[in-house]
Amino acid sequence: MPLEEILRNSIQAYCKRDLPGDLKWHVDQFSFITDLELQRRLGRAFYSARYVGKLMEALFASGDKIHPFVKFQIMQYASIYEAVVSHLLWGRYVEHPEVKSLQTHKAYKPVNALSSLTSMKYGEEELFTCVYRDAKTQRNSIPFKDKVDCAVRIGFIEEAYSEDIKRIYELRNLAHIETEAEKQIEVELDQAKKAYWRIKPFIEKIVATIAETESVFTVSS
Repeated sequence: MPLEEILRNSIQAYCKRDLPGDLKWHVDQFSFITDLELQRRLGRAFYSARYVGKLMEALFASGDKIHPFVKFQIMQYASIYEAVVSHLLWGRYVEHPEVKSLQTHKAYKPVNALSSLTSMKYGEEELFTCVYRDAKTQRNSIPFKDKVDCAVRIGFIEEAYSEDIKRIYELRNLAHIETEAEKQIEVELDQAKKAYWRIKPFIEKIVATIAETESVFTVSS
């Protein structure tokens, strides 16, 4: 059974009171995202994380009771960072040399350099000829920390807080109960706060970098 309407309204008013804007405002923070559906979902994730943070305050949660609130916020913010970085790397910056390098690794590729009648062995094991050449790395095989480092080199993430973003993402991936128990990990309120504090400079840097790039392109054109 839900709480009485007057109490529900009071809690909702508290949760929204200090937010800088409504859902649309949060969506608009990601106006640099060209995929409108992704932009909408990013805004909703941002709004949800802020709303849940305020709900935790409203309920004056403490001790183990803050765990679900903190865990949810970290998951939301980590997902925002991941989605934005990936969208920019394989969207706006897909032709950038750093992105091309990120998608390339060295691999051995077998080649038929000897006649079919020729064989080589190393001890009891048969040897095969191959070449060591560039190969394409699948996007989902690239660690997030490498994507962040690439974004730093391109210039749309500040190196000063890049390690914090990596850590937030790491906490999201470690936030499985079995892994938490094995590694004795505890997500903490300060980590959720840091995840939120990094969002503003993260977005501002991206917007400034894109504006600067477009300004240079306009002048050169």
